[in-house]
Amino acid sequence: MNISNAQRQVSEINTLQSSIKYSNAIEVTTPSLFNRLEKASSGQYASEDQTILPVKKCLAVKITCKDLDDITVNDDISNLILEITLPFNYPQQVLNHDDINAYMKDEDALNLSGLEKKISTYLESFTGCDCLELILDWLLDNKDTCIESSSSSCCSNDKGNNKSQPPAGTVECYILRYNHLLQGPEHKKEKNMCDTAKKSKLQGGIYWGTPGLVILVPPTTIEDAKEYASDCRDIGKRSDVVESMYLPKNGIEEAGLGGLAQQKRGGRLKDMDSSILRVVCEGEEDLVRSVLGVK
Repeated sequence: MNISNAQRQVSEINTLQSSIKYSNAIEVTTPSLFNRLEKASSGQYASEDQTILPVKKCLAVKITCKDLDDITVNDDISNLILEITLPFNYPQQVLNHDDINAYMKDEDALNLSGLEKKISTYLESFTGCDCLELILDWLLDNKDTCIESSSSSCCSNDKGNNKSQPPAGTVECYILRYNHLLQGPEHKKEKNMCDTAKKSKLQGGIYWGTPGLVILVPPTTIEDAKEYASDCRDIGKRSDVVESMYLPKNGIEEAGLGGLAQQKRGGRLKDMDSSILRVVCEGEEDLVRSVLGVK
C-alpha cells in the first residue's frame, strides 16, 4: 500500500471517529491493521525514503446506522449495518458495490444488493475523494426510501419465492456468488474456502467457473451463511450478497448436495458443474439462470 493512501485512510477514519455526529456509528473491524497504518503514516515504521507499506489485508470499517445522529427506531435504516472494505489504493480508487456489504440486523435473508449498487453508483463521481462521510450523508438523506426501493427491486427478481409461502417441494437455500472460483490445489483462496466450509460443517456445493458460486442447503441457516461469507471475505474471496432462494428438495438430494451423500463426504462441499446444477434445479432453465444470477 502506498503510504500516502494509508495516511488518507487513517486521517479519514480518525476524523469521523472524533466527530460528534458520526463517532458512535463508526467501528474499525481490522484494528491491528489500523494501528499499523497509523504508525506507518506517522513514520514510525517506514524509513524516510520508503513509500510502500507491504500489507496483506485491506482496512475495513462497520457503520451501524442506529448509532447515527438523527436516526430513531422508527426509521427504516435503524437496523441497517454496512461493512465497508477500503481498497488498497483508496481513495484514489472509488468504492464499488463489491466493497460494500449491507445487511439488516435481526432480519433473515434480506437481499440488499440493490442498496449496495445505489451507494456505489452515487460514489462514481467522487473518484479520488474520501467517501465514508459521503456514504453517511447519503444514508441520512435517503433514510426513508433507500431500504424500500432496494428490497422491492430484489423482490421483483425473486421469481415469486415468497418466504412466507415457499413453493411446494422446495427448501430455503443460500447462494453466494463470486466473480470466479477456480478449482485445483494451486488456488489457495478457493482451497481455504472449502476447508472453512468443512470445518463449519456446512452442507451444499461449490460451482466452479466464471461466475462461481456456493450453494448452502439445510440444515445450514442464514446466520451460518452470513458467517461463512464473512470468513470468505477474510480469505480474500468476496461474494456480492447472501441470497435466499428456494430450490427443489428432490433435486438437492439427487445431486448429492445434502442428506446422506453429504454425510458420506464428511461435510465437504460437493464439486459442481453445469450438469449437476441442472440436476439441482430439476432441469428448469429459468431457475438455473436465477441461481447463476444471469438474465
